[in-house]
Order: sequence, then C-alpha cells, then structure tokens
Amino acid sequence: MQSNAARVLEDYEYSREYRGVRQEETPRLQVKEGKKPQAGISPFRFILCLILLVALISLAIYNNIVMVELGDQLSDAKAQLEALKSEEVTLRSKLESQSSAQNVESYAATVLGMGKADKYQMTYLNLAGEGAIRRTDKAPDKSPTQVLLRGFDNLMEYMKLR
Repeated sequence: MQSNAARVLEDYEYSREYRGVRQEETPRLQVKEGKKPQAGISPFRFILCLILLVALISLAIYNNIVMVELGDQLSDAKAQLEALKSEEVTLRSKLESQSSAQNVESYAATVLGMGKADKYQMTYLNLAGEGAIRRTDKAPDKSPTQVLLRGFDNLMEYMKLR
C-alpha cells in the first residue's frame, strides 16, 4: 500500500496534456467615444413636463374647490333640515292645541255664533223607502212604531236582495 504522502499532480496523464497548451491572451478593451450625452433636458420634454405639472396642480385645486362647495351645500341642507324639524314640532303642538274639543267649541260659539242644537231644532228623515222621504217629529230610535216600520223595511229589503 502506499503512504499518506501527498501526490504530485504532474504524475497524472491529464496534467501532462495541458502542459504544452498556450493560454489565450486576455482581450484588450478599447473605448470609443460616440455621441456625448446632452448636458440639459430637451426643450420638448421640458415643455411637456411643465404642461403635465400645471394640469395636475389645476386638477388638484379644482377638486378641492368642488369638495368645499359640496361641503357647504351639505351643511346648509343640514341646517335647513334642523330648522324644518323644529318648525314641524311647533306646528304640530299648535295644531294639537287648536284642535282640542274645548277650543273648537269656544271658537264655534264666539266667532261663528254657533251653539248646541235643541231637540225642537232637529228633524229626522227616514230614507229607507225607494225614493220616498218621510218626515218624522220624533227620533226614530225612541218611537215604537218607527222601530216596527224599520224592521219591516229591513225585512222587505232582505227579501228583495235574495
């Protein structure tokens, strides 16, 4: 067996093959000067950027103006809504106070000169017959003959419909 000594690379065949090969020379780089970069921006690009910048700033200002106007309209509408709600409460309470039974009765008595009707001022009409109107002096609910007549009229009407 062999020892652990380091082996020489030249002893191997592939190293002998490459000993005689020339190494290629590194290429030489040459710098050619072409067009020189311009020192400033072209006027066309400058004008285009300026126009774009003005358009964006104008759009932002217009947007802010519209938002302020809409905010003012909204606050005006809210204030008007609150005013209308308070007016509704006022008018509703005024209506309830004026439409109470005591107020209606006092208005009818004082302004219109009206009063409660007496029994002799009332006239009852019986409209149960066909085209016939009969005048009665008594209330139809209290007179026994009227009750019988109304019952008979109701029976006749019931029979005609069936």
